[in-house]
Amino acid sequence: MRIAILGTGRMATGLGKGWLNAGHFVAFGSRRPETKAAYQTEIGADSRVYGFEGAITAGEVVVIAVPYAEAEPTAAKYADLLRDKIVVDITNPFASQPTDGRAGAELTASAIGDGARVVAAFKGNFSTTLLDPVDHTGEPRDVLFAGDDAEAKGVVAGLIGDLGFKPVDCGPLHAAVMLDLSVPMLIEMDGRLNGGQHNSSFRFSYSGG
Repeated sequence: MRIAILGTGRMATGLGKGWLNAGHFVAFGSRRPETKAAYQTEIGADSRVYGFEGAITAGEVVVIAVPYAEAEPTAAKYADLLRDKIVVDITNPFASQPTDGRAGAELTASAIGDGARVVAAFKGNFSTTLLDPVDHTGEPRDVLFAGDDAEAKGVVAGLIGDLGFKPVDCGPLHAAVMLDLSVPMLIEMDGRLNGGQHNSSFRFSYSGG
């Protein structure tokens, strides 16, 4: 697939490298692509760094990997380009969690408007594990995701699997509020019980396998 990732931070880089390794085309979006020559060299010739508009245009799936405060404004600014595309919101609100009960990804969907196909994913995964999807038990780590569009969720589940992770469907997009709220707990538990190594992850275990 053609995947656009808006952002060039640790999460964006880990996801992009993983999908490149899986054979996908990845277009990274930067507000200042002219300053990213070294980054372009790091990610290799199989990918490209564009401006946001160029990256979105190049992608079938668009991953929003900017800081949370920039997610909704970015979605609103490029709403016409994002409409009807599969949009994966990986941002975490932390102290900026919406106070009206909505998930951060719901604000992204509202900013895009009619035709939004937003899936929340990778919120409970550290950047340090994105290229290390198998944990110490020898089993793949979970990636929890939520969304309202069944087809979009199927595509995202496939992309999660392409990275070597186990996709876990948590239901409609509104369920992403629980994913948002679980992230501070994961960070707290990783710090207290795992020495802050940032290689922890949640696992959902059930009798169905």
